[in-house]
Amino acid sequence: MRFKLITVIALALLAGCASPPPPEPGSAASKVVAMGAQKNIVVGAMRVARENGFMTVNVQLSNTSYYNKTMYYRFAWLGQEGFPVADEEVWKSMTMYGAQTSFVQAIAPTAKAVDFRLEIKTP
Repeated sequence: MRFKLITVIALALLAGCASPPPPEPGSAASKVVAMGAQKNIVVGAMRVARENGFMTVNVQLSNTSYYNKTMYYRFAWLGQEGFPVADEEVWKSMTMYGAQTSFVQAIAPTAKAVDFRLEIKTP
């Protein structure tokens, strides 16, 4: 009986430690990189378009808490092979008020960009 109890507890702990599956390639979740813990900031819909040959991105961000949150973000612009095609952007800060939904927009600095990565961090 004691062995069964220990086995059940061990299996429960192992199941709780399982990592979530990686996001599908090409999905919106695969384009977001959380630098550290991403508390109460949820990435929503992403819209991508080409205007005059340049990639433009519009990303919805939501603060799920009732407290104001400061977050930092930047875009990495990637070429056909998946490597950066532009200099690394500086971190931009954004204050999101409690339960606020906001949009972040960006335009690629070069027409060579065919993909992007959004990097987010919260203090």
